[in-house]
This record gives sequence, structure tokens and C-alpha cells, in this order.
Amino acid sequence: MGTLLQFCHATIYTNDWAIKVRGDPKSVKRIAEKYGFTNMGQIGDLKGYYSFRHQQTANRSTEFNKEVTNHLAKETKVEWLQQQVVLRRVKRTSRRSHVHATDLVTGHLQSPFHQSNLNHTVNVSWPLWNNLWYTSCSETNGCQFGMNILAAWRRGYTGKGVVVSVLDDGIEKEHPDLKPNYDPLASCDVNEQERDPSPSYSNNAANSHGTQCAGTVAASANNSLCTVGVSFHARIGGIRMLGGDVTDIVEALSLNFRPQYIDIYLASWGPDDDGATLEGPGPLAHLALQSGIENGRQGRGSIFVWASGNGGQTGDHCSCDAYTSSIYTISVSSISRYGVRPDYLEECSSTLAAAYSGEETEEMMIVGPQQGCSRTLSGTSLSSSLAAGVIALTLEANPLLTWRDVQHIIVRTSKAHHLVAPDWHYNGAGYKVSLLYGFGLLDAESMVKEAERWKQVPAQRKCVEEAIQLSRIIYPGSVLTSTYETTGCSSEALRYVVYVEHVVICITITHSRRGDLSITLTSPAGTVSQLLAHRPLDNSTEGFQNWEFMTTHSWGEQAAGEWTLKIKDTPSQKRDNAKLGMLKKWSLVIYGTAEQPYPVHHQRVRSAELSMDSELTEGYGGPCDPECSDDGCDGPGPQQCVTCLHFLLKFKNNSRLCVSDCPRGFWGDRWRCKRCYSSCASCTGSRSNQCISCVPGHHLTEDTNTCTASCEDNYYLDHDTDLCKKCSENCLKCTSYNICTECKPGTSLQGNRCQRSCDDGFYHDMQEDECRPCHEACATCAGTGVEACNRCAKGFLMEEWRCASSCSAGFYATEPTPEIADGHRICRRCDSSCLTCVGPGRQNCSSCSSGHRLQEGVCVVNTECTDGEYQDSDKACRACDATCQKCTGPRREDCISCGSSQQAVPGLPHPSPNEW
Repeated sequence: MGTLLQFCHATIYTNDWAIKVRGDPKSVKRIAEKYGFTNMGQIGDLKGYYSFRHQQTANRSTEFNKEVTNHLAKETKVEWLQQQVVLRRVKRTSRRSHVHATDLVTGHLQSPFHQSNLNHTVNVSWPLWNNLWYTSCSETNGCQFGMNILAAWRRGYTGKGVVVSVLDDGIEKEHPDLKPNYDPLASCDVNEQERDPSPSYSNNAANSHGTQCAGTVAASANNSLCTVGVSFHARIGGIRMLGGDVTDIVEALSLNFRPQYIDIYLASWGPDDDGATLEGPGPLAHLALQSGIENGRQGRGSIFVWASGNGGQTGDHCSCDAYTSSIYTISVSSISRYGVRPDYLEECSSTLAAAYSGEETEEMMIVGPQQGCSRTLSGTSLSSSLAAGVIALTLEANPLLTWRDVQHIIVRTSKAHHLVAPDWHYNGAGYKVSLLYGFGLLDAESMVKEAERWKQVPAQRKCVEEAIQLSRIIYPGSVLTSTYETTGCSSEALRYVVYVEHVVICITITHSRRGDLSITLTSPAGTVSQLLAHRPLDNSTEGFQNWEFMTTHSWGEQAAGEWTLKIKDTPSQKRDNAKLGMLKKWSLVIYGTAEQPYPVHHQRVRSAELSMDSELTEGYGGPCDPECSDDGCDGPGPQQCVTCLHFLLKFKNNSRLCVSDCPRGFWGDRWRCKRCYSSCASCTGSRSNQCISCVPGHHLTEDTNTCTASCEDNYYLDHDTDLCKKCSENCLKCTSYNICTECKPGTSLQGNRCQRSCDDGFYHDMQEDECRPCHEACATCAGTGVEACNRCAKGFLMEEWRCASSCSAGFYATEPTPEIADGHRICRRCDSSCLTCVGPGRQNCSSCSSGHRLQEGVCVVNTECTDGEYQDSDKACRACDATCQKCTGPRREDCISCGSSQQAVPGLPHPSPNEW
């Protein structure tokens, strides 16, 4: 079965091209128009990269459009182009789930879990929280070691101010558990090019995966229907990109959507877990990941959380999935609450940590489809969703963390206790690591505590050693060994790496059966990373072509020294080719820092015992602590000073300590540290309006210097600075200075601004300070023109945020419903297989693009041409001359038979209509 999978999936080409153009927008427009393309716009934030759509090419075809591609390639300003192909992407879904009905009266699940209403302010000591499946850990239920999420909540961290977006098949924004935290600014539908990320359940499609992941991350804590999310005050968005054809463009747009607004991107999908696939991000998706790391979150780097994979039962190895083995992603595996490996779990050296998932003997409630709940089992999707929630808690504790800071914190705080694995070992830096669980189980409390005091790690260095050209034979049954001696690029200051983070091996191997190979890398400290294990179902003869393997198992070790690559070929009975494998080349890339990323706390060495007289002198005559003043001390410590050189810190138990600076939560009043107001983290005095920064869960209000849990009226939370800033003049409430959500009396909301109230059909002209009529297509509007409509007038339809008298080609009109567009009809885009349509889905096409024909409402590829058409050299059906009923070519001379009242004369032109 594994063999068949490699050959059944034919390449499907779309009518979209990705193209890199060197030049201004005018050049891009000229090139697009010259070759019959529609410029769909720049691809996210990837400068110079554009999406072109060719209307004369079939939406889906097994044939590559060589002619169009070659024409484009001849343009001097075109640096790169690629016709897009449909990618097979699989959700890391649980193996079974079923929906549970809700109580028709209360609307809540019939369970004791939901019989009590949650208060607006969550009390984490309430018994409900101890019953959540991911927080319930005790000896009575067999759980050995928890993720300490409850403890992180008790410290005040709930994900507030953090934005998470789920890249998946969509999320139900109206689900009762998601609606309070849903963020439209973190959401879109890339497949349909709309704002609404709601999943499609047409044709019984199983599209609840994104909703389930979103609920695990950020289901609301108030009046929950199904569960409570790990970061239940985080903002949650959805990017629908698995709801249609997935291409490199679709992935790049999704990974690069609003990187300055979204903090965490959750992706619980990837290439097939069939034990035979070798695949990773395309060139655009790779650039999008790199762009997010370099530019996202105001330069601190977007956080990409990825599910490691569910292919354990097929012998898959997640190093063959280049999404999870990228240094830019946090790859998360699964562990049962009993510390046992789930049977679906894959091994690889790129996994950073593990999180809980379900077990076969345990069912737990999560958010389900169609505003319901579901009980589900297992899957790295759940584990990665838990991890995204824990990282949201960590970012709330310290929003200034970089993408590498987050990975360092995970490495330093993850717990290996009680996790059962045969390969646990300590690396050269003292970290315990495993192919199954990385550095261990995520610990939410330890992560937020570490984040509170974290200092940013030094800049990343990249040491690239030149590829070793070998062409060495890999003999069956033996091990090929190749070594590389490196100094960590010590001769190049900007590339010099002393302390290792990630190590990447780029390798090219030819082989008659790829699944027979296994590869290890040994660091100078002796740590062995298994880069690849045997894959029984991988019968590919393609080997590895510049494939990148990544390991985190040498984290913290010294880079300099001898790195040893070992390749073993274990012949299987499935191999039918006697051709020997060959290692063509390999190169070593080491990522890390030139300086120690954090202070090393050496253990105090016990001094040699000294023979001393049993009688002690009455006074202390030794050295004083540097923080003691000239008045002396009664002992060597800072708590034994007579008076302090700088500040005295006094504790409730009357103990004293001399310090150079007052710690967080205190301020210096002459020589004494005094406590700040309870909500202040730092301050200039003890009053509530003397705050400089706030404790977690509170925000500093501009101008008033007070700390509040939520911004007051006329203020909004600026997520970049974590400050409550003033709204614009007429706003009562707003989400930013210019985006009002509620207005002061005497004004009304016009678009995003509060303006003088005008009747329906009019808008406020700010320059003239008077109400002017809207465009005739608008029922209400924010300004002049049809593009400024908020709602459409009677007889008009909303089409992609503008009002039209009828739907354009490629769109269909929906029936009015109260939930959509305030009961007005709207125009929705036809299915990608239709040229025009009368309704949603593939079955409602009314016409098709060239090369297709309509068959019972579905567009199918022409196998033979109909009357009035002929088949060209590319086997596509083209229109005959208007006078022909049947023909062999486009000219009038090519007629085989004529239309009514016409007669074909071979080789002679036919009369024009004017000659009839």
C-alpha cells in the first residue's frame, strides 16, 4: 500500500503562477497584461514576488503549460517563476471523534462540568479547573508529572494581549467557546480570498480540525460550552487555507499574514505521514517562514508552532518533513499523561519538546463542529495546540521575547521526568534529550517564571562550512563514515559560532531504495543525533537531493571540533535493484552564538577543611560584602552589614539585605527600598499614579501612570507597547487610535470613525461638516463612492466589500439570511473549477473554462470536442469559425460541415454573413 501511494498522486497544475519581478508596479502590470494574466497582487510581505492568474489556462490540469511559462521566462525583468501545483497536505488529526449534542434549553453540554457559570474574573482555585483533561494530574489517575498550566494561571498569566492564529481548514468564529476571543484581524480565508475563515461543511466535509485546535488554545473561560483553552484570554484567529487547493502561494500567504499583528502561528498539518513521502516547504513558503522570523513581531520574530506528525504506525520519521525539521519552527510531539509513548508518534532529532495528548483509554471534551462539542483521541494536533497555548502564556509574561528566546526557554525548562523512552541521554552541555520527546514535557509554570527574568540571548550566528564533494559508494550492510573538522568559522567574526543551537546537514545521496538508509551525526562532544531511521514503506529510488536534516540534540555544546557523519545501508527484501548507493556531497551548517547565551551558575566548590581552634574570637574581622558601607559588618554577607552603601531592603520577617538597586516592585527612597503600589511592577513612588511598568495582567495608562487590568473608556490597548493609549476625540471605545468601536453621545460610527450622526443613506463630510448623500448603491456608508458602502441598498448585492447591482462573472448570489450581511443577498465566488455558476460547490457550474465541458453541473476536462470545436496540438478544444458546424482548425477553410443554410466547399473560403 505504501508503494502505491507514491505513484497514485499525479501532479495537478493550476492556473496560478508565482513570479519574481525586478521592477516597479508598472513593470509588473505591463508583464501581466502582455501575456493575458491577472495580477493578483504581491505575495504577503515578500517583496518582488507576485501571484499571476492566467484565465485561459484550466484551473486544474495534469499538463504543465510550457508555452506560457516560456514566454514569461524571456522577460528580462522576470528573475524567477513557477506554475503552481496542488500540494497534498494532511491534518495531524485524531483518529476518531464524535460530536455530542448540547442541552436544548441551556445550550450547554449535559455534564457537571458546565452546571456552574464562570465569573467574569476567573477563580483558578475553583474545582472545575482541576477537572480539565490537560490540568488534571495526580497519582490517583496515574499521571506522573503535569504541565503545570494551573500554576501558570495562578501567577496571573492567561494569554492576555497575545494573538494566536490557526492555519487550517477554518475556525467557527460564532462557536460559543471561541466567539468572546475571536479576532477578525488575525483571520482570513486564503482559499476563497475572503475575510471570513468559517469552515465549509458542504458534502459532509470533515472541516472541524481548525476549530478543535483553536478551542484547545483559547476557548473562553466564561460560560464555556465544551472546555477552557490553555490561554483563555488570548485573541484567537483562523486562516482558512486547507479548505481548497493548497499551493506554495497559499502556504506563503498564510504563513505571512499580518506578521506584525499575529504573535503565534499554529500549523497542525503537513505532508503525508505515510512513511514514504519526503517533502517540505516550497520556495515561497520557505521565504515566508524566513521573513516571519526576521521581520515579524516588530523584528522579534513570529512564533511558528508545528505538530511533529502522526506516522509512527507506518514507520515514518519526521526528519522527512521539512516543516517540522526547520530551525524556524517549534516541533511538538505527544506524550500520554502516564509518560508512555503514543503508537502514532514519530522519532526525529528536530523535535524540541512534547505536550499531552489523549490516550486510547481516556476521552476528553474539546470544542467540536457546528457549535457543538466532541470527544476525541490522540494526535500531535492536540499537543501542538496545547504548546501554542503555553507559549502564549509565556509571551504574556514577557512580550519582548524573540523567536530564539522562546526556543531557549523551552530547552531550559522542559522536564524529562517520568517520560518513558529507550534513548534518553545527556548531551555535552548537560541537557537530557530524546528522539521522541526532544528536551521533555513542556512546563508552563517554569516557562513563565523564566520569561519574567529573561535577558535576550546574543545575536544568532550562522557558520556555513563548504560542501564536501565525495562521490563515495555506500556498500550494503556496512557503514560509511565521513568527518568534518571545524573551528566554528573562528576566522570570520560575523559567522563565528562557539555555542551551538541548531545543526543542519545538507546532503545529496543516490540510492535504489531510500527507505533502507539510516543516518547519524556525532558532535565533537560525543552526542549522537539520529538524523534518519529506516522507513519500511519508502521504496523511492530518488534518494536525497540537497535535503536538509536538522538536530537540536547538541544544543549548548561547543561548535569547534570533529563532526562525524555515518550512513548505514541495510538491504531489504523489497529492493530489486543491485545498483550501489552513493554519497555525493554533504555540508555542515551550525547556528548558535559567539557568547554564552546566559550566565553559567557554577556549583560552589567545597574548600579544603582547615584545622581551627575550637575557641572563636568574639568579633568578626573578615572582609565585608561590597554592598556594606564603611561602618563595617558582622559577617561576610550582604545581610550582615551595619549600614548599606546603596539601599536597604527589609522583608516582612524583619530580615534585611543590602542591594545595589531596588528590585522589581520596589522604589528607592533615599537609602531604603519601599514597595510600589500593588499593580505596579516598577514605580517612582508608592501611590497608584506613580507606576512606570505594571505587574502581569495589568497595563500602564498613558498620561495617568496608573496600572489597570483593562483599559478604561476612551483608551485602547496598544499591543506593541502594552500601554493604554487615548482614543481619538469622539471615541468612547476603540481598538486603536483611529479605529473606534463605540462613540460618545451625539456621534455615530461611520466605518471606523466616530462622526457627527447622520441619517441612513448619508455620511458626514468632515471638510464641510455636513451630512451628504451616499452612493445610490449604499444603504449606509462611510464616505463617497460605491467602495465606501457599509450596507447595500435594496436591489444591490455585496460583492467582496463593494455593492453591485448584479454578481460579476465567477460569482453567484446567495439567498438572504439574518446571519449574513444583515439579511441582504451577497455575491460569493464560484468554485475554482467553474467559470460561472449558480451556487456553491463543484456541482453548480453553469459554464466552464476552455478545455472543459459542462456535465450535469460539473466542469470536466474534455476528452473529445463537441460541435463547433476542434482539438489543437495540446489536445485542448478550441472554437471553430462561426460558419462551421464541425472543423479541423480555426479558419473558414477548415470546415468539415457547415451551420444551417451553409454548404462546405473544400479549399474555398465561405461567404461572409454580408454576402448571404
